[in-house]
This record gives sequence, C-alpha cells and structure tokens, in this order.
Amino acid sequence: MRDSWERAQQEAGLSGLKRLGWHSLRRKFATGLKAAPRKDLCELGGWKDASTILKCYQRPDEEAMRVALRNRSTLRNEDFPLAKRQSNRQ
Repeated sequence: MRDSWERAQQEAGLSGLKRLGWHSLRRKFATGLKAAPRKDLCELGGWKDASTILKCYQRPDEEAMRVALRNRSTLRNEDFPLAKRQSNRQ
C-alpha cells in the first residue's frame, strides 16, 4: 500500500510534502461529510466505531462553526427558570 501511495504522490507531483498520506485523505473525507449521520459515515469510511471518527479523523471546520453560531437562538433568562429564581433572590 505504501509503495502505491508514494508512486501516486510522485505521479501527482506531490512527493516530498510532509503530512500528506492516506490518513490525510480519511480526515478530509470524514470532515467533509460531517453532516452525514454517524452510522452512514462509519459505513462509507469503513470505521467500526463512530468514536474513532471523532477522536482521529474529523477536524474542526471554521465555516461550520460560524454557521452554528449564526443559527443559535438567543438565550434569555426566561429560558432558564432556575437561573431566574436565583437572580430574584439576590
């Protein structure tokens, strides 16, 4: 496998680049399909355990984080009754 990978890198003109290997492709794949259900992503990528995807392969995606923050609901005290009662005691 390693020989095939190194040959493919040479043919693509990418030999000598550091940190470019098989796992780089798997990380890109897992990160690109972050929105897919974990079960489906495990099946597509050949992972037996979904925790492996989170521990080793998926990387933070700056754009996805921006969208998540943009779409969050505004938190208000009335959303948290316990916090409201505690603030009224003071």
